[in-house]
Amino acid sequence: MGWKMFDPKTIGPIPGENYTADTRNYPWHRPPEIETYDGTVEYVMERMNDETTAEIVYSLMELGRPLTNIVAGLMMQGIGRGKFQIDMAILAAGPVYRYLQILADSENIKYEDGLNAKRTPITSTTLKMIMGVVDDVDPEETDPESAVEAVSEGEGGLMAPAQPAEEMTATAEEQALMLGGSDTEEEVV
Repeated sequence: MGWKMFDPKTIGPIPGENYTADTRNYPWHRPPEIETYDGTVEYVMERMNDETTAEIVYSLMELGRPLTNIVAGLMMQGIGRGKFQIDMAILAAGPVYRYLQILADSENIKYEDGLNAKRTPITSTTLKMIMGVVDDVDPEETDPESAVEAVSEGEGGLMAPAQPAEEMTATAEEQALMLGGSDTEEEVV
């Protein structure tokens, strides 16, 4: 073993080490800037006056993204910046949702509310279709039910091995190297 046993890079974190770390490293570890319900709602609505934020929100609505997802994104952004706490975001989500509905109606944007929508799985093909990169798409490629059938029939899937298990087994030497052992390793005394 030698001195490798005491090398801090190889032993990992010390139990309880997280209790000694400075917890003010991230904005959400500090007290929130906005502590009231009204302040939280006003902050998110004022964010819509920012040109960049408004462009993003309107674009997402036009692309058919549900309003519930847009509201969740705005709320997570505020929490991540330390503006308000999670519980305040949950309370303010309803009025912000309604505000986005009013904005969409005033701009004559048809939007998806996201309240009763069936979740569509996001794949690289659906993202390309939304972005307008792909025009012609094989319907079976985007149909989630056909993908489930293909996986259940053993045709593969996201987590399926790329090759047969026999070809994936490592040799004894490769396994020893992966576990940190080798014949050429010198012992430190």
